Amino acid sequence: MRIAMVSPYSWAHPGGVNNHVEGLVSGLLARGHEVMVMAPDAPRGAARPEGVLFADAGRSIPVRANGSVANLALIPGTGRRVREALAGFGPDVVHVHEPMVPLVSTSAASAGGARLVGTFHAAGEGSVLYALAGLTRKKLFLRLDRRIAVSGPARDLASRYFPGDYVIVPNGVDTARFKPGLPAPGGFPDGPTVLFVGRDEPRKGLGVLLEAFPAVREAVPGCRLVLAGSGIAPAKVARRLPAGLASEVAVVGFVPNEDLPAYYSAASVFCAPALGGESFGVVLIEAMASGTPVVASDIPGYASVVEQAGGGVLFPRDDSEGLAHEVADLLADEDRRRELSRRGIEGVKEFSWDRLAPRIEEIYRG
Repeated sequence: MRIAMVSPYSWAHPGGVNNHVEGLVSGLLARGHEVMVMAPDAPRGAARPEGVLFADAGRSIPVRANGSVANLALIPGTGRRVREALAGFGPDVVHVHEPMVPLVSTSAASAGGARLVGTFHAAGEGSVLYALAGLTRKKLFLRLDRRIAVSGPARDLASRYFPGDYVIVPNGVDTARFKPGLPAPGGFPDGPTVLFVGRDEPRKGLGVLLEAFPAVREAVPGCRLVLAGSGIAPAKVARRLPAGLASEVAVVGFVPNEDLPAYYSAASVFCAPALGGESFGVVLIEAMASGTPVVASDIPGYASVVEQAGGGVLFPRDDSEGLAHEVADLLADEDRRRELSRRGIEGVKEFSWDRLAPRIEEIYRG
């Protein structure tokens, strides 16, 4: 099949949706399909994943929504660029991620001429973008031949604004890339380490982790904290910690996707303290596939992953004492970490793209 994979989010700013797209595309290419990826700020021509054709949907601008920043193409001419790229490629299937998000996804969903599949990724208590789309784009939603949600929370949010039938196909992980035993990145701290990966946004819960770290450090002397993600400023981190403790925190900033597996593999524990707004938690399965036990907040999007894959423990959302207790206990118990590592490596096989790509393929055909 010729498949057009459409994302409304800038390819130059890695995030959960585009990581999902990249993994799915690799799985579909391995199954012999021809794929074109369309997104704002995309490279022109063939690029990674190897063999995929890219179509640039135009320049993006940052837009604040739902406690985060989305980089979307909203300039005049975006719709025309999308329609021309689709017409030139001639797809059998157009798979639009977040089909209600302007302008790239909405333009692709309205183009016509091919089977139309939409995947809904967002979760939370509400969505400004979905609410606006629910008032103006219900006909566009009805054009979708099949609707996918990446989790129960994602389905619940989408169906609140767009009632209909959804099939749940979770986010996936490339188990050939994310695996145990990789060489540690240069400068990675020795000894027990706690890793955080994410942007410095309130909903990601970094503040909860920083509040918990002094207690973890007291219980496990020599423990170090590694913070990876865009927007994490060392000076801001230092202001949130007691005097002298900032030197025990390594702020590495943005880490390219190709380098992330080594960080997961090198850490003793991975911590995901998000306060909400997470539909699934790709970072959890990436850490588990890397053999690293997970400590995650008990928000719905995380709890279902931990319960299904079995490679981690949960703590009450926004509870720094609970977080400190779970992390310190894991760091002090090597046997328990080893058992959670074993469970996680086995459990995330259900989320491998080798297993998920054929399910998506059947949706395209059906």
